[in-house]
Amino acid sequence: MNRTRRSAAALLAALGALSLAGCGGGDTTTAAATGERRVAFLAPSTSMRALAYDYPNFAVQLQERCPECVVDLHTAADQAEQNRQAAQAVADGAEALVVVAADGAQAAELVTRAGSAGVPVVAYDRLIRDVPLDYYVSFDGGAVGELGGRAILDAVGERAGEGVVVMLQGDPGDNNAGLFAAGAHSVLDGRVTIAAERSVAGWSADQAEVEMAAALRELGGRPLLGVYTAYDGLAAGALEALTDAGYSGVPITGQDAEVGALQRILAGTQTMTVFKDLPAQARATADLVADVLSGAEPGTTTTTDNGAGSVPTVLLQPEAVGKAEIRSKVLESGYTTAEALCAGSASALCQEAGITG
Repeated sequence: MNRTRRSAAALLAALGALSLAGCGGGDTTTAAATGERRVAFLAPSTSMRALAYDYPNFAVQLQERCPECVVDLHTAADQAEQNRQAAQAVADGAEALVVVAADGAQAAELVTRAGSAGVPVVAYDRLIRDVPLDYYVSFDGGAVGELGGRAILDAVGERAGEGVVVMLQGDPGDNNAGLFAAGAHSVLDGRVTIAAERSVAGWSADQAEVEMAAALRELGGRPLLGVYTAYDGLAAGALEALTDAGYSGVPITGQDAEVGALQRILAGTQTMTVFKDLPAQARATADLVADVLSGAEPGTTTTTDNGAGSVPTVLLQPEAVGKAEIRSKVLESGYTTAEALCAGSASALCQEAGITG
C-alpha cells in the first residue's frame, strides 16, 4: 500500500482503456460476448472524491492485476437509482460490485439481489448495514474522530474549563459519520463542555455554515474554545459563519486533506486535517477484488459487525496533519502536488512554510 502514486495525467491516460458508464449508462454488451470480466464501481453522483481518487486508482490497479477486467463507473443521485444501476450491472454480467453507498441504510436491496446472483459486493468506504455482506474496505472511522478530538484538546490545553466546544458531524445517512462522532466523543467527553452538536446533511459546506451560525446563537455568551468538524468542507462552512460573527483564531479541525484545507492550515485559519491515503484504499480494494475473481483468499485485517453478521474487512489507518506535516505526509506521498497547493494567492503561504510549487 506504500507504492508510489501515479500522477493524475498517468491515471487519465491509463483510464482511456477502461469503461466509464457515467450516470448509469454505459455499454450493455454482456461480458460473456466479449471475453471481458466486468466489475461495477458504483458511487453517489455528488462524490467528487470518487471521480478524483477512488475510481481511477481502483480501475488502474485492478487492470494491472486482472488485464481482462473492465471497470464500469456508475454514479447515482440517490440510493434508489444506485440500486437500479447495481441490478443492471449484474444483468450485464458484472462479476463483482464495489459500492460507495448513496445511503448505507437503504443499500441492502442491491446487496441481496447481487448475492442471489452469486455476485460479491464490496462496501467501499461506507458500510452497508443489516444484510449479509461479502467485504468492507474503509479507514478506521473511530480513529479519524479520535485524531480530531485530540487536536481540539491539544489546542485548548489548560483553558478547557474556561469555555465551550461546538461539534459539526457529517450526514446522518452515512455510517461513517457515526463512527467519526463516536471517536471524537471518546476523547472529548468529560474533558470539555460541548455547547452544541449538529449533523450536516450531505456533508455540505453551505449547510455547515448555516448549522455553525445556529450553534453560535446557542452559546449564550460563553467563550468558544474550538470547533470540531468531521470534514474539511464542514470546516470551510464553519469558518464562514465564524468570520461573519466576528470570531478569529478559533481552533478548528477537518478531514480529507483537501487542497483548500491545507491552504487554510498554512494560513492559520484551520488547525489540522485528518489525512486518509485514498489511493491506497482504492488499490487495496482492487487487490481484494482481483483475489476474489482469481479464486484466491483475499487478505483482510479485521471483521465488522454490520447488524447481519461479521463482514471480512480491510481497515486502513488515518493520520493527523498540521502545518508541520503537510510536506512529509501529504506532498511527499503524492496525494497532492506543491503546484496545486501553492497556486495563486497561496504561493506566499507556501514560501513562508518553505514549500515551493
